Amino acid sequence: MNIFKRKTLLKDLLVGATDIHNHVLPGIDDGAQDLEQSISLLTKYEEIGFKRVIGTPHTMSDYYPNTADTINNACDKLKEALKNSNINIELTCSSEYMIDYDFEEKTDKPSELIPLADNHILVEMSYLRSSDNFDKTIYKLQLNGYTPVLAHPERYGYYHDSYEAFPIMKSKGVKLQLNALSLSDYYGDKINKTAIRLLQDGMYDYFGTDTHKLRHLNHLEKIKIKNKHAETLKQIIDHNEHLFDAKKKYEAVV
Repeated sequence: MNIFKRKTLLKDLLVGATDIHNHVLPGIDDGAQDLEQSISLLTKYEEIGFKRVIGTPHTMSDYYPNTADTINNACDKLKEALKNSNINIELTCSSEYMIDYDFEEKTDKPSELIPLADNHILVEMSYLRSSDNFDKTIYKLQLNGYTPVLAHPERYGYYHDSYEAFPIMKSKGVKLQLNALSLSDYYGDKINKTAIRLLQDGMYDYFGTDTHKLRHLNHLEKIKIKNKHAETLKQIIDHNEHLFDAKKKYEAVV
């Protein structure tokens, strides 16, 4: 009697899915602290139904001053560990770049950036206040041929009463990435309401789990969404696959 069901488990939409935002790489940010934790997370990913993961550790000058080398090295270690496991997950890497003044300088140095794919760059801001140089940095990224993807826009509390900021961002070519846990009250009611409104308004381009710990994936498994949102959400989730395919093609050429 499925016609009477009003909600769908989020994980039912994630069979064969790709995650483009997470912190599964070992030992370089506030996510997995070692290979054992990385493998534990990827085991859970497979259990949920994911097939592909783009690891995106923080690059944040004051806390996690990662470089292309530190990220690629951590990714290579995890790929090697996967070879000796029974986990059927494809892995590649990028980064989640904090929009600070160090990052603004990196926008002119392509060798220091690791795109998600197709020159898409995942960026974030502080949860306390918007980046003073946000517009300037976004413009510089675009001048250099990059497409900015703003991570979890619904989590920036200073925009909750300034919703008009989101269509303005979109008009400037910024893509928006939904955090999976924002579809529940995990981060709080206001974040959930903003996420649902952005989803309803067709603002999101991509989907990510932002997984740091096993508890994030455990909670994700329990999330239910209204059926009226399922089709839109599925389309967003499927967009991730195109990024991963482009990433693999790029890596094969390089």
